[in-house]
Amino acid sequence: MLGAARQVSASAIAACARLAPHTRLLDGLVSRHAAAGRSLSSIAVGTAQSARLWPALPFGGLRHFCDGAASSASAAESMPIARTKPHPMNPRFAYTNKPFFPIWTGNLRDVYYKKRRKKIGKGMKGKGGERLKHARAQRKNSKTWEHGADPLFRRIPKWPSAHKHMTRKKLETLNLAKLRYYIEKGRIDTRFTITQRHLYDSGCVSNVRKGVSLFNVNDFPFPYKIDIEVAGADQSSIDMLKAVGGSVTIIYMEPVTLRAHIKPWKFEVLPRTARPTMRMVSYMEKMKARGAIVRYIKPMWLIEEERRLQAQLRELRGEDGHIVAERLARADERLSV
Repeated sequence: MLGAARQVSASAIAACARLAPHTRLLDGLVSRHAAAGRSLSSIAVGTAQSARLWPALPFGGLRHFCDGAASSASAAESMPIARTKPHPMNPRFAYTNKPFFPIWTGNLRDVYYKKRRKKIGKGMKGKGGERLKHARAQRKNSKTWEHGADPLFRRIPKWPSAHKHMTRKKLETLNLAKLRYYIEKGRIDTRFTITQRHLYDSGCVSNVRKGVSLFNVNDFPFPYKIDIEVAGADQSSIDMLKAVGGSVTIIYMEPVTLRAHIKPWKFEVLPRTARPTMRMVSYMEKMKARGAIVRYIKPMWLIEEERRLQAQLRELRGEDGHIVAERLARADERLSV
């Protein structure tokens, strides 16, 4: 009985401590129970039930209706329960001027984001009011915008060289990685020489108008020994194919000859191969300097020039070579003057 009384008294003291700020409520509760003739234990039980329903409040200003003061243990039990605070990066703090803590570099917000943008519809009245779309002034800050009129760079015709440079058709590029993929899929046979027609029939290139040009990225190695005939190649692709024992042959073909090579069924009589121009001869010699094999029909002026150079070389190697060399030097001096 004594232990039960102590337990009831402790619960009553704890309930009183939690309801301390509301002393008037406690006084009314005690007087009501005393008028009804109830005991201290019933008052403590009723007070404990009221304390369960009442929220936890800060401890202070305690007025006890029972004898004695609360001990340190009862005071620790009467401390309020810590409420969970929202995270400082919660979206509901985004549009508020009230400061919150802690503050660090990760949660600083710009004033610009506090201003909500006005939502504008996407219809004809969205921008510019009742004005129609074609009447709106677009690109206001552009240096070439003339409010709908043709700008100056469009009114002036292009000079011929620039026009020819932009309209000049270029070679179709082919990556060695893509060629390797088609070989591994079995769509290209490496036992025979790979021509541009084989590349087109296998789907490795979709369109061949001026020719196919090989290129390689970052000197990526090529593991297959192949012999390929194309219209152009860079230094890396030539080196990688020659490293495994393969070869690259550069062939000159005009558009008509190339079309007959790609689709011979469209021609009743196959056209003859044309001779290259001086510019194409320079290009073919450039490919030859890279280490590729070049094949083209030499024009007559190139054949005559080679014959003349060979004759001069024979004269220089003869007995009267020093006389020929002096004569050539004087001729060069006359041309330079």
